[in-house]
Amino acid sequence: MKSFDDLINLARSKGKRRCVVVKAEDEAVLEGIRLAQELGLIMPVLIGDAQAITTIGQKIRLNTTDCEMYDCADEAEAIIKANELVRTKGDFLMKGMLSTSSFLKGILDKETGLRKGKILSHIAALEIPGYHKLLFMSDGGMNPRLDLNTRIEIIKNAVHTLNQMGIDQPKIGLVAASETVHPDMPETVDAAEIVQMNQSGKFAGATIAGPFGFDVAISKEAAAIKKIESTVAGDADFILMPNISAANIWAKGLIYFGKTRAAGMVAGALRPIIMLSRADEPVTKLNSIALGVIISAT
Repeated sequence: MKSFDDLINLARSKGKRRCVVVKAEDEAVLEGIRLAQELGLIMPVLIGDAQAITTIGQKIRLNTTDCEMYDCADEAEAIIKANELVRTKGDFLMKGMLSTSSFLKGILDKETGLRKGKILSHIAALEIPGYHKLLFMSDGGMNPRLDLNTRIEIIKNAVHTLNQMGIDQPKIGLVAASETVHPDMPETVDAAEIVQMNQSGKFAGATIAGPFGFDVAISKEAAAIKKIESTVAGDADFILMPNISAANIWAKGLIYFGKTRAAGMVAGALRPIIMLSRADEPVTKLNSIALGVIISAT
């Protein structure tokens, strides 16, 4: 897929999916829901302050008659209700007007949440001017400390997600500040071990290479200059960043300064989870909803 237009067209071919939104009383969230609804992507299930949702919906001309609505103003109760609905009748979950920490606490609850026992990881999808296809990346929003096992689980989540999107053999670049393995940079040590594991068949359905400088992962010219031969170099589908700060800052820098369009989701749960910043624009929410539709329909 070269763009979010391609992503949305694929989502439209999947048929409507039930999108459960927790604390939906937010204009930007409901604007994204309206855009997705008008494109025939979703059947919205809205949980939160029903009066506030209705008032905002009228303002932005949301078709609330085509929405299921559950009046639940209390945040903790709304999260429990959302988890229940997405487990029993929904297809994917979307974060509304609540903090990321509260949202994650509800998702990870052992009794009522959506955890499967594996690591959850955030995957960003980026349409970057100058790159020839959508680029996916982890982990800028979930895992603050990455060790070898965490990196392995993040890669497994990414491979599974990209396979669900029709990318049968995703090319995964393990990015660091250098192509040299150095004990003071654990991401390079882990990258070398993960590549060996891939060569022995541990990661079926993916081609993995690294450690790479970011330039090598996305530029064949840079790879040629550095004399690095790899099918991943210059053609990566997915980037594993060295840590959460690098991933978060890099993605936001591209969005705010590089005219990059974005989407985001959490992988590894019982259902796909759309988790975005409250500052994200409605079109970003639409792109993310389309991602949730595709993954939940596969």
